[in-house]
Parts: sequence; C-alpha cells; structure tokens
Amino acid sequence: MHQIGYCDLPATEDELDFTPAVVALTTIVQEAQRDDTPLTVGVYGEWGSGKTSLMRMILDRLDPHRCMPVWFDAWRYAQQETLWRALLLRVVEALRERVLLPDDVWLQAIADHHQRIDPSQPPYDPESLTRRLDDLANSLYRSIDREEPGEIQFQWDAAGRLVAGAVVRAGFSYIPILGQMSAAVEKAAEKLGEEPYADTLRDLFQRERTRIYREQVQSLEQFHTGLTHLVKELVSDLDRRLVVFIDDLDRCLPEQAIGVLEALKVFLDIPGCVFVLGIDREIIERGIRVRYKEFALHGAAGSEPFPVAERDYLEKIIQVPFRIPPLAPSTITRFLQRRLPAVAGMSDEERTQVADLMTTGLLRNPRKVKRSFNIFRLHLTLDRAQGKQTHAGLIAKLTVIQSSFPDLYAKIARDPTLLRVYEAIPRGIPLSIPITDEQRTEMGKQDQRLHAMLSQSPWYKELTDAELKALVYQSKASA
Repeated sequence: MHQIGYCDLPATEDELDFTPAVVALTTIVQEAQRDDTPLTVGVYGEWGSGKTSLMRMILDRLDPHRCMPVWFDAWRYAQQETLWRALLLRVVEALRERVLLPDDVWLQAIADHHQRIDPSQPPYDPESLTRRLDDLANSLYRSIDREEPGEIQFQWDAAGRLVAGAVVRAGFSYIPILGQMSAAVEKAAEKLGEEPYADTLRDLFQRERTRIYREQVQSLEQFHTGLTHLVKELVSDLDRRLVVFIDDLDRCLPEQAIGVLEALKVFLDIPGCVFVLGIDREIIERGIRVRYKEFALHGAAGSEPFPVAERDYLEKIIQVPFRIPPLAPSTITRFLQRRLPAVAGMSDEERTQVADLMTTGLLRNPRKVKRSFNIFRLHLTLDRAQGKQTHAGLIAKLTVIQSSFPDLYAKIARDPTLLRVYEAIPRGIPLSIPITDEQRTEMGKQDQRLHAMLSQSPWYKELTDAELKALVYQSKASA
C-alpha cells in the first residue's frame, strides 16, 4: 500500500536510513558499564532533522529486561517556571510506575537480589518503595514552599516592645531580597509609628530568608541522596540502566533548557543513569550565552574573558555526541517514490520527474521534505480541481522555491514572470527581454541545488504570463 503523507509525527519505521546510527547508539546506551555511568548521549540536529524519530527508534530497541526507559518531552512542560524540577519529578514518577506494575519481572529480580544479600530481611515490599518515592517527590516540593508568591507574616511581639496583637504583613514574590525588604519594613514601621524598630524587623526578615535557603538546601540534598539510593537498589545493583530520553529541549526558553542540563549534573549525576538528549546544538549554545550574559558583558567591559565557552560547556555534559547528517538524495527520492503513486492527476512520467526535481532542489531535512511534499500535493489537487492540467513538474519546482528559497519566492509572488528569468540564467538561454546584472548576481548567490533543479525540464518558458500568474497565485494558498 502506498503512503500519502501529511503527518509530521515521529516515524514508526525507518524511511530515513537511521538504522545504522540507531544500532550504534543503542549499543552504547544499553551496554554502558556501571563505571561508565552516568553517561549522556547528545543527538544533535536542527529542527525537523529527525531527532525525535531517531530517539524513539533507540527506545524501541532497548532490552526491557536490561533498561528502564523514561521519556521526558521538555516542550510539554515548558509553561512551568522550573523545567528542571518537572524532569526530576518525571524520573521519580517513572520509578513509581515501575514499582506499581503487577507481576513485574524487574521487581521480582529486585526482591531476589535483596534476599540473597540479607536473607534475614523481610520480603521486599512495593508499598514501602512507593512511600519512599512519594517522600522523595515531597522533598522536592518542600524546596519551593516559600518560593511561590504569597505573604510572609511576622508578629510585632516577636521583636518585643510592640503592641500585642498588632501584625505587620509584607507580601513578596519569590524569596525576598534585602533591598525589597527594606522598603516594605520601613513603610510598615512608619504606619504604626514604630520607626526605631525597622532595623529589628529587617533582621527578622533576614533570619527568615536564611532559614528558607537552609531548608531548600536540605530538601534538595535529601532528594539527591534519596534518588541515588533508589536508583542503586532498583537499577544499578541489578546491572541495569535507567535511560532518560529528553526531547525538544531546544524549543524551550534558554534559561529553562540550561537549567535542565545543569540538573543532569547536579541531581542526576548517579551511577546507572544514561541520558539521551535531542537538541539543536546552536540553539543551546546561544542559550548558554543568555544564561551567562552578565559575565559576558563584564568580560567585554573589563579585561576578564567570557568564562563559559559554549562548546566546552556542552562537552562537559555530553560524552557521546552524534550529529544527524543531512538526508542522502537517494533517501529523499525513495521517500517520495513511496508516496507519489497515491497522488492522483499525474502520469508515471510526471511522478518520476517530480521525484527527481524535488530531490534535487529541496533542503535535505526530513520535516522540510515531508512538508514540501504535502504542499505539492495540495497545489496539484487545486490545479486539477479547477480543470487545469499544469505539468506536475512545474508545480513541484515552484513548491521547492516556496519552501526552500523563501526570499526568491517573495519576489516571484510579486512578479510571476520572474520564473522565466530565474530559469533562463542557469540554463544559459536568452529571453525576449534582457536579463539584468542584478538578477544574475541574485541567482549567483543561490544554492547550486536551485540551479540544478531549474536546469531540468519542464520549463516555465512554455507558459504564458497569464498561466504563470495563475500558478503563482494558487501557490499563495500555502504561503
């Protein structure tokens, strides 16, 4: 059965020749020795390059008796202020889900392991495990109890020498800083005519802030210690691996993305853990500069250099980098040939031409190829629905220009007759009107993919001005 297209969901079968890379990366992830962990694999690629599909294929190949996978779609949690916390809670929840599975072979292996270590101990109890995991999640929540906007209350009596029952309330967003406290405290003291006690009350706020920070540090340290013990018991003691896939991190705000990367080193730096990150390296590197922009500004103004080299930063976190290569032309052709037979309104010769033209001209990005095919099919269907028989190859060429050369398409949209000009230049043929030096210079700057495609038949020169105008007008339906 021939495939149609439209869908941009991650691929369930390998049409993009990812299998060799998937096999290699799966082997690295699955066969990582305990002493080699924690280990982070970076799957680098621009948007639409197939990172999610490749990672899903790795996940599907993992041995469920050796690896426990956790999938974290960062973009889904991007509205949360602390994305790194959502990641940590997702890991805890995945462990909890595993513990609650009925008749689970993994849990039985855990129970057998602990009985071998200490036969005098009672049987391993899933309920006690879930309680420990719940306590772990709670310790992470406790660290933000005082971060959320709200009111901090102090009894004036606590400072002494103030009227019993009088309460000063000061509202703060997040943990108050001393500068914010000063204004609030002075205003409160002035209102009650107790200005001499502003310093005393300010001291109380300072002490409260210190206590809040101390509780946070204790809670986060408790979380790390608890998670380390649980991963050891549930995963690494059995010579198994907790494999955490983090996808779409580059779609999040730079501060969020860098926070997740740092959480890997701070909280999940645990033996037995393997991480697979799907990221656009350039976007993450720009995020690193945003995160440390104050240092960068300071370095520009003074003599100190920028302290965090983006590439060094990523190399510290990612031990196994893999960049998804552009699609091979043969892969694009095969992808299109599987779909074109299902598109009505073309001859077999036209289908062959369309596959060749689009393979020649398109950017070698899976999402761009899929999207361009969908646009071509829409334009062809509109053409046939209007009772026209425009050559499918001409529609394919315009689709490629529209999707891969948008600046050129913008000029064509204003003057459709430019299609003849831009086609004539790589073909080296004359036109009835002269071709300007500016037009030749403009085409000279274009990628050779465009030149090669426009040098192939069919030709826009065969269309009238009215036909060119109608073809370009129709293409605006997907502009």
